[in-house]
Amino acid sequence: MGLAISTKSFDFAMDDGLAHIVLNQPERGNPIDGEFCREFCLAIAELSERTDVRAVLLSARGRLFSVGGDLMSLVNQEDALPRTIKTWTADLHAAIARMVRMRPPVVAAVHGNVAGGSVSLMAAADLVVMAESARISAAFSRIGFSPDSGSTTTVTRRIGVARARRFFLLGETLDAKTALSLGLVDFVVADDAVQGEAERMARELAAGPTEAYGAIKRLFSETLERSLESQLEEEARTLAAISRTNDAREGVKAFVEKRKPVFAGK
Repeated sequence: MGLAISTKSFDFAMDDGLAHIVLNQPERGNPIDGEFCREFCLAIAELSERTDVRAVLLSARGRLFSVGGDLMSLVNQEDALPRTIKTWTADLHAAIARMVRMRPPVVAAVHGNVAGGSVSLMAAADLVVMAESARISAAFSRIGFSPDSGSTTTVTRRIGVARARRFFLLGETLDAKTALSLGLVDFVVADDAVQGEAERMARELAAGPTEAYGAIKRLFSETLERSLESQLEEEARTLAAISRTNDAREGVKAFVEKRKPVFAGK
C-alpha cells in the first residue's frame, strides 16, 4: 500500500512492514524546499498513524544525501524570505517532531554529503548508518543563517550542548570517523554497503515489537526533561502498559519455550 498522496520530491515503497522513503532529486542535490517540506509533513503524518508501518528507512539517490535548504530558490526573495522560511519550517518542523515521536523506529542510510537542515533530519533518525567517505556539514553560519529543522535539539541530543554549539558556530565539516566517535551517527560502513546494511537493520526492526520500540523512543526523548523519580515512575507505568501487548506476552512465552519470538507489532 502506497501513500495517500502523490510525491515528487521523494519516492515511497512499502514492503512487509518497512516504509522506505527515498529522496529522488539527485540532479539538485536532494534539497529541502517548500515542496519537500509539504510532502514530507503529509507523509510522516500518515505513516505515524498507520498500523502496517513497523519501521521506516530514509535514504537518497545520487551522489549526495542532501545539500540541505534550497538556496537557489531563496536567493532573490529579499523581504519575502522570512515568510518563506516560516512556511517551509511549519511543515518540516511538524514532520520531524512526529518522526521522533512515532512508534516505528527510523533508520537513515547516509552517503555522500549531508548539510544544513538535512543534518537534523539525519540526526532525528533512531539509527544512522553512514558511508565511510561521507561528510556532515554545518552550513548555517557560513551563509549568515542560524540553524533550523530542529538542529539545536536533534544534534544536541546526540553529541551534547557544547560540541553541538561548536559544530554550528564554526560551520564544521565532520568526516565519518569523527561523526561516529561523537555519536552523531551510529554505524560507519563501506560505501557500497551502506544501503544494504541500513535496509537489513530496518527490516530487522520491522519484524520486532513495534509498541515496545515506540515506548523506548518516548522514554529516551523525555529522560533529560524529568527528575530521576519522575522518570522511574514513567518507566514503571510504561512497562506496565507494554506488558499488556500481544508482543510482550509472545516474548515471555518464547523465552520460556527457548525459541525465537514472532512479533506482530501489536
